[in-house]
Amino acid sequence: MSQNDTIVGLGARTDHVATAPNVDAARLPLSADERKVLECVGRVAQIQEVLAKSGLSEPKAVVALLSLRTKGAIVPAKIAKPAPAAGAVNAALSEDVDIDATRKKEILDLERVMDGLNHFEVLGLRPGTEAAEVKKAFYEASRRYHPDRYFGKNLGSFRARIERIFRRLSEANQALTDSTKRDAYLKEHPELAHSMTPSEPKAVPQEDPARAAERRARIAKHPYLAKSNRVNELVDRAKGHMSKGDYGAAYSDLHMASKLNDKQGEVSELLTEARRQHDAKRSLEEVEKANEAAAIGDIGRALSLYKTASNIDNHNAVAAFKAARMMAVSGENAKESMVFAQRAADADPKNADYRALLGTFLLEAGMKAMAKRQFEEALKLNPNHGEAKKHVKKWWPF
Repeated sequence: MSQNDTIVGLGARTDHVATAPNVDAARLPLSADERKVLECVGRVAQIQEVLAKSGLSEPKAVVALLSLRTKGAIVPAKIAKPAPAAGAVNAALSEDVDIDATRKKEILDLERVMDGLNHFEVLGLRPGTEAAEVKKAFYEASRRYHPDRYFGKNLGSFRARIERIFRRLSEANQALTDSTKRDAYLKEHPELAHSMTPSEPKAVPQEDPARAAERRARIAKHPYLAKSNRVNELVDRAKGHMSKGDYGAAYSDLHMASKLNDKQGEVSELLTEARRQHDAKRSLEEVEKANEAAAIGDIGRALSLYKTASNIDNHNAVAAFKAARMMAVSGENAKESMVFAQRAADADPKNADYRALLGTFLLEAGMKAMAKRQFEEALKLNPNHGEAKKHVKKWWPF
């Protein structure tokens, strides 16, 4: 591979990058160029494709990609090499995520064809299937495609695919279980009527008129009472779980509450907090495991666990710092090391060690001005920091 085929700090033009899991890009301080390039990355893309589609000059696009890497918005996408004569590589099928190969193919196949299916077909049903059976089919589909079933996993580009499939399934379920929407949908698609299998008329049980009137009056008087009570019950139970540190159980209850009433501000705020605390707790547990592995000399396992801890909670500065430092000592990928070092400095900007380590990586990457700023900040925090002093003296030898 020639020098022109490699971009310093990024890798080969044919390498892939993907949006980082568990990172909310909307909260990152991104420039207009960086946001434009991030849109071109999408789920996963080759570096050369991003450069071509960005609409920016190549130097600007490269700078934006480097900055996105440093800020943790994108990560290298690990694409497995295909077997000889296996044909063109399906990048998504080869992506290194926490989903087995069979399920990945199933997701990709459904995503590819679902826009061409009617509401019945997307749920695996015959046209005309009754609403009760539609609900059952949707429940079964939810067990496979509800995004919460993959909570905490590294999904890469498959996160967006699963969410898109679930939205399509939900759309079909709502259209076929609501009588008004169902009638409207069937009128819009008269061709489905020809595929329907006539069914035998069913006997409708008769209800006592007085009892029916009383029931209708009760429902009319309190149309949302049962739902409100259920939401309050779930919220109270979730708060109890949170007070005991069981954020996983709290998240489950709050998610259910949000489905019943997604406009309730308190539910949304608690749901966000429960997920944040759950991620933070899991991240700390991974760091403890990593420390134990490091103590017995199992460096490979320790490094893997530090990376996992940082990816679960990118605010865990300790995990990011230890991952970056261990990668530097082991001579691992310098580009990835810089990402973790940047993450540590962002999470705890008042730590001189984190600033100095980031400065070291920036200096090795040829970014002298940025490295100098990090070393100077480290010395402001700790005037006796040896590593920072050593590098700053190169510029100011007095």
